[in-house]
Amino acid sequence: MNDVPDHFCPACGTPLTAFLRYPWHLCKDCRNRAVDGGGRVLAFGNEGLSGGFMFRYAGDGDDGWIPCRAVIALVSGRPVYVTEARFGGVVAEPLTDRRLADLDRVYDLRARDRVEKPGTGPAGRGRPFSND
Repeated sequence: MNDVPDHFCPACGTPLTAFLRYPWHLCKDCRNRAVDGGGRVLAFGNEGLSGGFMFRYAGDGDDGWIPCRAVIALVSGRPVYVTEARFGGVVAEPLTDRRLADLDRVYDLRARDRVEKPGTGPAGRGRPFSND
């Protein structure tokens, strides 16, 4: 008997393998459609074999990677929380209020302005999340 419930991508409905750690994870195709508030396509990855999370704007090249803990982006106009998966890789889930407890090094990309690499934006950190 299978104790793991069926899972479907919350963005497109594609059947997926269920992971109890990430009960609402999006499929890879939907994660790859993540954009900022201006419609710019985003790319995500791990910093190295030992982990770490980073993102960039698609087409920016290897110099465009911005290391952080997580990103709030948009998929089909809805906010998603994208971060490093426990044993590597990247996971995206719909944004919930519960996820907003710790915002250190979380970039909120729902605004239309482009985030710059750390050291080039206000306070040297690009534009991290703000509750304003």
